[in-house]
Amino acid sequence: MNKPFFFSLIIILLSTSLMSHQRSESYSKVKIDSQDDVRHVQVEFSIQTFVLQRLNLGLTRNWEQEITNEIIQNFNFNQSCKFIDTPFLKNSFSTGYISLSWKMLCESEELGIDLNIFFDVDPSHTHITTFLINSEAFPEKVFTSSERQWKEKAQEVKDTSRFDSFTDYLSLGFKHILSGFDHLAFLLALLILKLPIKRLIFIITGFTIGHSLTLALGALDLITPSSQLVEALIGYSIVIIAIESAATITNNYNLYSKLLFLLSFILILILSFLGNIKFLYGLIGISIFSYSYLKLASKYKEFTLTILVTCLFGLIHGFGFAGNLSSIGLMEGRLLPAIFGFNIGVELGQILVIFALTLVFHLVGKILQGNTDSLRIYIASGLTCLGTFWFLERLF
Repeated sequence: MNKPFFFSLIIILLSTSLMSHQRSESYSKVKIDSQDDVRHVQVEFSIQTFVLQRLNLGLTRNWEQEITNEIIQNFNFNQSCKFIDTPFLKNSFSTGYISLSWKMLCESEELGIDLNIFFDVDPSHTHITTFLINSEAFPEKVFTSSERQWKEKAQEVKDTSRFDSFTDYLSLGFKHILSGFDHLAFLLALLILKLPIKRLIFIITGFTIGHSLTLALGALDLITPSSQLVEALIGYSIVIIAIESAATITNNYNLYSKLLFLLSFILILILSFLGNIKFLYGLIGISIFSYSYLKLASKYKEFTLTILVTCLFGLIHGFGFAGNLSSIGLMEGRLLPAIFGFNIGVELGQILVIFALTLVFHLVGKILQGNTDSLRIYIASGLTCLGTFWFLERLF
């Protein structure tokens, strides 16, 4: 192994936060009531703090005013709408969300929204808004860089809106994969396990099944995960699969399992010493899991163990979007089409990525005359560093 190249790769990966980019999403609830020839409008806008940091917001001393101005200036209703109170900003450390609420008084007319929040900074950003108009739930709107407007429609919600929800979220799920670098890294880690393509497709389908389950449970508000820990564990899932890939090449499962357990133990001690015990039980759990998994993987090298673990990490990844659907509250009858469409989009995106990466590996294998083990070690090393960086960055 070329050690200088190995250590250079580590330094490069750890020296830039650009590599930690992940999907960019925000959410809002809009309530509209007609009273005495006027329209009362209430808006609750929410976004995760790590997304704001990716957008280079919330980093200054006067971050509350900066974020408030950014949202208010780019979440535009009709010109007749006037603020009737001061916008209220709330930062929830337990959920990792920042929410901004405000009220407006508008003339009695059909309302419209022009939303330009964050799209110029990040064209891949997605915003989902749900509507409650005169106590009746209306179809949500998925805002994107190319779709920034919404017009109120004074009509009953028809069954066709369910299909609209399905297609909107199918597209969102597809983009969710292609714009989520952490998810792409996880797929790359699976690919360098060097499994037959049919088994690999079977494994990522297992991932989607796990993803679907927790997405449904979270969206139905049956489970409320900690978004900060979930995002950190997504980074950790890359680490464990990448280490397994390296172990399959070197056949040194024992060393890797002991080293990973030792590093996890040191991290737990440091957090305990610093008084940061928020996720202590979770870290103890994944430390025991990691050690046990690599031990079992050394004895049972069939892909059945890998698919079980991939399903498990699918459960974790699913929580990342589930909490968001739960918080905005999709209207009855559109939640299941949204979940189904989103996961179909995820599956199609994964299959596309796997086939593209497989083609690249095939071409590289021809250039290297079939000797790709060194390349796999380098990739596994880089993914381990990248996953560790994401894990620690999101944990703190």
